[in-house]
Amino acid sequence: MIILTILYAFIGWLVGVVINHAADVLPKRETLLQQPSCSACQTARPPLAWSAVTAYLSRNVTCHACGHHRETLARSIIIEFVTPVFFIFLLWRYGMSLYLVLVSIYTAILILVTVTDLEHRLIFNVVMLPSILLAIVMAFFTPGQSWVLALVGGAVAFVLVYLAALFARGGLGGGDVTLSAFLGLIIGFPKILLSLLFGIFLGGFVAVLLLITRRVGMKSFIPYGPFLTITGWIMLIWGNEIWDYFY
Repeated sequence: MIILTILYAFIGWLVGVVINHAADVLPKRETLLQQPSCSACQTARPPLAWSAVTAYLSRNVTCHACGHHRETLARSIIIEFVTPVFFIFLLWRYGMSLYLVLVSIYTAILILVTVTDLEHRLIFNVVMLPSILLAIVMAFFTPGQSWVLALVGGAVAFVLVYLAALFARGGLGGGDVTLSAFLGLIIGFPKILLSLLFGIFLGGFVAVLLLITRRVGMKSFIPYGPFLTITGWIMLIWGNEIWDYFY
């Protein structure tokens, strides 16, 4: 089990590297298949600098061509540590199984969405639409999950958040709608209702806290996606226990 844990943690680290690369290139509308490069001069990074951790350890945090410092170094290091921790937890909880692979992919998607929404207030269709398609297909093959409840969950979440976005007048965007539909598909009905409700409470609590500490003003925009991803991931993992507790 120790060797398996180390191996899966390594896979999690590699996934973290990919998440960071995606979070760097997607806002620029660039392809994921390109080699990581300096954001200032576009010089390709050496392989040791593709990962923020190996870049830091090998002192490759600045571009060798123009000397530009890697702007997302801190975030990238955090992601490359956090993702393996998530993967280790999932391995211990589910063991080696198809569902482990599936929930690991879902977790990586939610981490990426959280990063891009926090940094750029953007949730990209190029991420969410394939994710929704994956969730629809896997709804028919996920052990212990009803494909009917999965599809209903996705539809209900889409409609509810779409209607909320119409009334929010900019407070919610199309990315929040597609993210909610994805969460509904992977969590299922009726647990997605609790997930969205918890997301509202968490977002409201954080907004009030930021207002009290004067970190934001009344007209400041607070990205809602991270609250959806946090409560969504919690419901994905412990949804049955939480639903049984309340009902």
